[in-house]
Amino acid sequence: MRWRLTISVAAAVITTLAAILVTLRLVLGGILEADLDRDLSQDAGLVSARVALMGSLGDRDRLQEIVDSFSSGGLSSGFLVVLRDDEGEVLASTPGVDMQQLALEAAEVEAVLGGETQHRTVEVGEGDKVRLRTSRISIGRKVVGIVQVAEDAELATRPLGRLQTILVAEGVAGALLAFLISYWLARGAVKPLEEVIGVASEIEASELGRRIDVRGSPREVQRLADTFNAMLERLERAFQQQRNFVLDISHELRTPLTGLRGNIDVMLMDDQLDADTRSHMERMSGEVARLIRLTSNLLYLGHADTGRELDSRPVELDVLCLEVYRQTKDMRPGVRYRLGHEDQVTVVGDRDLLKQLILNLVDNSLKYTPEGGEVSLSLFRDQEQARIVVEDSGVGISPEQIPLIFQRFYQTEKGDRGSAGGAGIGLAICDRIARSHGGEIRVQSEVGKGSVFTVVLPLNPDTAQ
Repeated sequence: MRWRLTISVAAAVITTLAAILVTLRLVLGGILEADLDRDLSQDAGLVSARVALMGSLGDRDRLQEIVDSFSSGGLSSGFLVVLRDDEGEVLASTPGVDMQQLALEAAEVEAVLGGETQHRTVEVGEGDKVRLRTSRISIGRKVVGIVQVAEDAELATRPLGRLQTILVAEGVAGALLAFLISYWLARGAVKPLEEVIGVASEIEASELGRRIDVRGSPREVQRLADTFNAMLERLERAFQQQRNFVLDISHELRTPLTGLRGNIDVMLMDDQLDADTRSHMERMSGEVARLIRLTSNLLYLGHADTGRELDSRPVELDVLCLEVYRQTKDMRPGVRYRLGHEDQVTVVGDRDLLKQLILNLVDNSLKYTPEGGEVSLSLFRDQEQARIVVEDSGVGISPEQIPLIFQRFYQTEKGDRGSAGGAGIGLAICDRIARSHGGEIRVQSEVGKGSVFTVVLPLNPDTAQ
């Protein structure tokens, strides 16, 4: 928009400036040419008066003397005189003049003798141009001949050429100045809009309380900012209602789900259960555990959006991984699930959130690994960081899907990740928890061969030793 305004304003100014310069050049050219024609008229009058004193055009020598007196120096003098009789024949002329260039047609002779005065620019030598005036000579009331007087055309064109050079230079400078001024004006006009765009691009769902302040800006920009602020206010209310709903529902669901799972686990302790009943109840327990994890995820999202601070304290990751392994080892009996390499590592963070991170990663890998596949959970300690690695031999993720899987509520196509269902928030929560602890999640995956999720967390400097 800035460049469009700049180019539009600059083009308008440059076009106007060019029109003024062209008009000025044409007008001044006409004025100089008119002044030259007026001088030629006076010169022709003087020559005609001298000839009239002779009483006739019979004495050619006398006529030549008159011509020479007006154009001494010949063609180089810059002033030419030609005397003709009433039939157009040359009686006397300035020496060195090519009469062919000054010749008159019969119609022109007749027109001039009839009282017409002609002005034209002719070339009398190599590159030499003169302004020529042709008029009649009268003695008394009798028209006796024709006089042609000419002056160097550069008397008009030389100043015009200099003026044209000045005008072109000023035009270029004016065009550049117009472009710079236009850019400055356009930048000032667009700057309030850029401020609106900048603030709008920085606003996220977690900070809808921000508002755009463009006081002192043009009225149109102020109206745009007010409209945008009103929209943000409506969005903030809607998001707050959504967060409250999620928090309330999650809290309401956790208590009965926890009680339900506890009852199922108690019933599973009965040794007299037949195999089919036990199998059904184990599946029920697994589904209830999945619902509990889902409500925990929703609770975390709600608290994270409200800016909840971490409950940071030393966390033994090796113990946490062992807890997760024991909790999830029976989730998919048809998948080989093992605890891989495990170093003793302590980090500073929120224990519940870190456990939720590992649970979500393991649950994700188990969910997308077909029967007969393998999932492993490992923990490594490097010099300055801890690495939690969850590796599976599942269906894998296509390269174009990898940058998107950590977006909230994003779900891959069924063709990419099988038919396993999900809410699309597990990996988003994992990424957020990792980043809130100063870490990150890295993904390596190949379709049909499996995926490797690596959580990198910084070690606590006080306990790393």
